[in-house]
Parts: sequence; C-alpha cells; structure tokens
Amino acid sequence: MNKIDIYTSATCPYCIKAKKLLTMLKLDFVEHNVDDNFETMCNELSSKYNKQIQTVPQIIINNHYIGGYTDLEAIYKSGELQKYLEK
Repeated sequence: MNKIDIYTSATCPYCIKAKKLLTMLKLDFVEHNVDDNFETMCNELSSKYNKQIQTVPQIIINNHYIGGYTDLEAIYKSGELQKYLEK
C-alpha cells in the first residue's frame, strides 16, 4: 500500500491541482493542511529532506520527496511516477 502525504494550504491553486491529479490516478493520500503551522512544516521538511522548502504543496510518496505540483506532474507525464509507487 502506498503512503502518500501532501502538505497543503486551503487557498493554494497548485494544492488543488495536485490533489485532483492524485485522485484522477486513484491514489489515496493523506492531506496535511498547514495553514496554521506553515513555518513549522517548512522547517521540518527542509531538515528531513535536506531541501529548502518555502511553498505548498509538498508531496512525499513512500518516503521519497517528490516536491510540488509541477514536480508531480512532470514525473507523471514522463512515466517515472511508477517507480515511486509500490507494485
């Protein structure tokens, strides 16, 4: 079973696009709304994945840091998304 976490904000259009893409692909995900703790999320994910994180959405699939919506869309269109998903 895949573990997909998406960190979002209620007003973010790219968050909505990312959730729509995951839903279209019939992939279950856990949404973490960070409107009340945005800075904490940025610091924690930056530290954990050694990336400078300053935006949402942030997408992690099976403990692999994917990035934001454009990163998710790119790996989907290239066919690379499958390598992050459990068989």
